[in-house]
Amino acid sequence: MQYMKSVAIEREFGSGGRDIGIRIAKEAQIPYYDGQLLIEAAKGYGIEIAALKEFDENKVGSFLYNIAMMAGYNQYENMAKINEIFYGMKETIKNLHAEGPAVFIGRCSTEILKSCEDVVTVFVRCSDKEKRVQRIFDKENVDTMQKARRLMDRKDWGREKYFKFWTKKDWKDEKNYDLVLDTAKFSLEECSEILLKRMNE
Repeated sequence: MQYMKSVAIEREFGSGGRDIGIRIAKEAQIPYYDGQLLIEAAKGYGIEIAALKEFDENKVGSFLYNIAMMAGYNQYENMAKINEIFYGMKETIKNLHAEGPAVFIGRCSTEILKSCEDVVTVFVRCSDKEKRVQRIFDKENVDTMQKARRLMDRKDWGREKYFKFWTKKDWKDEKNYDLVLDTAKFSLEECSEILLKRMNE
């Protein structure tokens, strides 16, 4: 049987990182896990992290703000809860990786699996912001380019805060990853081919 590595992907919103993950999972015939699928998988391990839906990356920014505005024991109760949630997600990602190669999207999987030699960690970006905005306009439920641009900024902000909160690291720091792919310079197909090659090295 041919040896294959898992892939953990962090990505700018509108960069095509999720599409690349889906593409390589299909090509390699291995499981694909994003946020919702990880929540479902956690249930299979008996890990109760249903509350993650409330504290997921889309809301962590406002949640952190709320924590900062709290005082006394309520703050500590909430901190304990979100630490429990992250531990559950961390254990789920590790368990799934132990079962065999897979593609993991976001949720700090690049840091959670960073010490594993059989994992390729990658950051997918797009240096052409207008190309990102156009992709968001085409794929998301927005009716103007201005709304697409605002959505891009909001999603990137949330992902950056989420990553910083859990890892204490800069989301865009290239030193965090084995590979950085720019979809302004390479097509999604080319990026997928590069990753598939790395997975099989």
